[in-house]
Amino acid sequence: MESLLSIREMIAMTTSTEDILLTLERERSARRQAEQVLEKVNRELVQTNLELKASKNSLEKEIRRSQAVFDTAAEGIIIFDDQGTIESINRAARSIFVLEEESPNDRNICEFFPEAAFCQRTEPACFITNLRKLVGATNELTGRKEDGSSIPLEFIVSSFSHAGSNTHSAIVRDLTRRKLLESQLAHAQKLESVGQLAAGIAHELNTPIQFVGDNTRFLRDSFLAIEEILVHVDNLIQQSESCESLRGFAESVSEVYQRCDLPFMREEVPMAIEQTLEGAENVARIVRAMKVFSHPGTKEYQEIDLNQSLESTLTVSRNEWKYCAVVETNFCENLPHVHCFPGELNQAFLNLIVNGAHAIQTKSREIGKIVVTTRFDQDSVYIDIEDSGTGIPESIHSRIFDPFFTTKGVGKGTGQGLSICYNIIVEMHHGSLTFQTEEGRGTTFHISLPIDPRKSAANIEGES
Repeated sequence: MESLLSIREMIAMTTSTEDILLTLERERSARRQAEQVLEKVNRELVQTNLELKASKNSLEKEIRRSQAVFDTAAEGIIIFDDQGTIESINRAARSIFVLEEESPNDRNICEFFPEAAFCQRTEPACFITNLRKLVGATNELTGRKEDGSSIPLEFIVSSFSHAGSNTHSAIVRDLTRRKLLESQLAHAQKLESVGQLAAGIAHELNTPIQFVGDNTRFLRDSFLAIEEILVHVDNLIQQSESCESLRGFAESVSEVYQRCDLPFMREEVPMAIEQTLEGAENVARIVRAMKVFSHPGTKEYQEIDLNQSLESTLTVSRNEWKYCAVVETNFCENLPHVHCFPGELNQAFLNLIVNGAHAIQTKSREIGKIVVTTRFDQDSVYIDIEDSGTGIPESIHSRIFDPFFTTKGVGKGTGQGLSICYNIIVEMHHGSLTFQTEEGRGTTFHISLPIDPRKSAANIEGES
């Protein structure tokens, strides 16, 4: 009986062990499957993580690229919301409005366009209403720099939705140079019209002045013959006084002499004739100067005598300086001819001479001096135009050639004279324009012009 129980216990124990082994095997299998699933999931997570990192890097690269495009764009770009608060402003726009790099972005666009219609807010909706009128069009607005000065700008605005709200982007372009060129073009067209008129007047004056001069010279020569006859008459009168029969004749002739004041006439008429000839010659010289000065501009370089050009310009501008200054010229006699655009160069000389005359008038009522000097070296000619005027304050030295900058009162200056000079001498003729000045004592403008600017232009292109 005991043996039978032992066998049964052994069978039961064996069955239990097999179950345990099966259970363990199932657990091992499940663990292996779980490990395989976990390994697969882990691989997928690693791959996903790598893909996310790649996407992140690509996105960051695209953001940096977009930011670089935004910052390095040649045009100013301003992004702002419905209230006008600026969200982003690129470097070009900062440069236009003279903003420092650390200047905050969250300013309002109306700080830069205070005169624009969309910034004249009577109620909140006016900003968007007036702004929408500009969308899709090219507009010209007056902007305001950080220092308070005004600047002409081109303004192009567009709107888009971003992050559930309306956003606006504006492209701004500085129109200062374009306005200057337009003004210079209008000035040049006006000068061309005046030049054509002056050339016509000079041509018409030339014939009557020649007629006056020729007739006056005839009167001068004729009076010399009359004077010679009168000398003989004088001798005849003196001889008649000693002859009793001719004494009455001599007395009557002497009476006519006294009544007509012939001695005075004989003294003054030659002087009047000489003064008339001198005046006629001055008019003829002015006419010649006008014909030279008003010569129509060309698109090709011409070879000219700068001394003659300066002399003509001084003659034409005489009315500007004759009451306030004396002009002294120190012209180099063997100055080489220069290849240039004569009309434009004459305009630059005229601006500098008139500018000097105005500086002298501003200083005092005393007569000042304008000195024009020419010299040359192997490749260039040099012109110095010196005045004894007020000089240029040190605070504005850097702005003296800026477009539209002037120290003259309202209505007395356009701020373009020196800017036009700089453009003509430096840009058109590849020369240089500098100045030396002492406040209260005067200014000297130094002009350097290549004898042949075409060679200078070729050298500049070769270096670039």
